[in-house]
Amino acid sequence: MLKGVTLSFPAIAEPQAFGEGDPAYGAKFAIKPGSEHQKAIEAAILAEATEGWKDKAASVLKMLEEDGKVAFVKKVYRSKKTGEAYQGFEGMHYLSTRNAKTQPSVYDQYREQLTTKGEIERQAHSGAIVDASLEVWLQDNKWGRRINCSLRGIMLTGEGENLGGGSSAASADEFSAPAKPAPDAADFL
Repeated sequence: MLKGVTLSFPAIAEPQAFGEGDPAYGAKFAIKPGSEHQKAIEAAILAEATEGWKDKAASVLKMLEEDGKVAFVKKVYRSKKTGEAYQGFEGMHYLSTRNAKTQPSVYDQYREQLTTKGEIERQAHSGAIVDASLEVWLQDNKWGRRINCSLRGIMLTGEGENLGGGSSAASADEFSAPAKPAPDAADFL
């Protein structure tokens, strides 16, 4: 469980394809280097690796990190087009989550479950502050070795800064308009 983290790149209301991969649910989370969140993630990864690869855990894990096959990445998350850090990821590490089939649960700050696509998209936006329930798991099969992370669910705990572009609707006060003409006597008859 990560408490008070910023939700980024959410694919929670419906699965999305990133790059050449199949559509899936998931999100990314910026993780401050050296933080309690990083320590908890690394402990979960090490426990999973040790359970699966026993005394070879350290060397397999190092190889997987070098090959970019661990969900927790100790680098800044950057745009492949511009090379610049994504907003909110400057100076941070990141955790990628992915669920191929199961939609993560989404709860508001009162622990009421959000169930419609519109509610989820409106409230679980990039930049929302959440508590995230995660599952770190080891993959070692015909598709290769990895340390993956699934997003089980989130609870919205704060607004945060909207990182996804898009802002609120414009108000009438933003526009200039001529004064509305006063009604004349003929309008009342």
